[in-house]
Amino acid sequence: MATRYYDRQVGDWRSSASCAVPGLFLISPEQASSCTELRNLLRHSEDQRLYCKDEEIILRLPVALLEEDARFGTVARVSHLIVQRDSPGRLIIIAEDNLLTTLQQDWIRGLQQNARGDLLQRILLNIIYSHERVARVLVDRLQELRMALKTSMSNREMRQIMALNRDLGELVIALREIGLILRDALRATPGDTSTYPLLDAALREQRRMEDVVNLVYERYLTVTNAYNGIIQNNAHTVMKVMTVWLALLMIPIAFIMPFHMNTFLPLEHWHYLWFGLIAYVFGVTLMFAIWARKRGFFTM
Repeated sequence: MATRYYDRQVGDWRSSASCAVPGLFLISPEQASSCTELRNLLRHSEDQRLYCKDEEIILRLPVALLEEDARFGTVARVSHLIVQRDSPGRLIIIAEDNLLTTLQQDWIRGLQQNARGDLLQRILLNIIYSHERVARVLVDRLQELRMALKTSMSNREMRQIMALNRDLGELVIALREIGLILRDALRATPGDTSTYPLLDAALREQRRMEDVVNLVYERYLTVTNAYNGIIQNNAHTVMKVMTVWLALLMIPIAFIMPFHMNTFLPLEHWHYLWFGLIAYVFGVTLMFAIWARKRGFFTM
């Protein structure tokens, strides 16, 4: 099993055949399945999100990622990352390959200037911040869709807005899940261990990020509901105007149609019947149009 191992003496990432020595290891689930110890860790993490005993701590935390969808464009996706820290000098991270690449490139920088004890806190904070970063991207995308919705003639933008609102809701749920895991981990960790202050700082930051993302979610959910109301009102207005115009067209038809039937009608043979009927229909239609206009039936 070849894993990514950070060598502090060299200051670079290397490949390692074993993860038993102290250090930082990045392992994919496929690689972990080939090792008995890590396979048991994966199985244990699927059943239980948290394990604490003395200095050892195992966490399975949700991480927010961005991906491109063929139908909805940029959307959010929640993956999971497993962190095992059994001593201040050994840290194992198990996640999918693209998340490990992000960890290696963006999250874990300047390892030469940071102690190993700070690395767990950095990873926990970046897991929490990933939800805020993804939420910020979704908010920018929502603003673009709101502007496009004003001139849209289809439901594509509205479907994308609903998908992004759903993703924001999932981010809020994932952040709350992180808070519950960190709270349970803090309760299960003795106060004199080196892990306790790291978990305490991460929990405080999680609460702050949860408030921020939850506020954004509630705000844009309210905006989306308002836009839905505007669209429904516009649809009702269009139907109202169409109904009035249909009623105007039905008035001449209702008066003229009986004279096309093979039925005896009064004034049927009157010389000026046709002109009188046209004048009567025109007058009734005009009166109905004036009445509808005064009450705003023609206002879009």
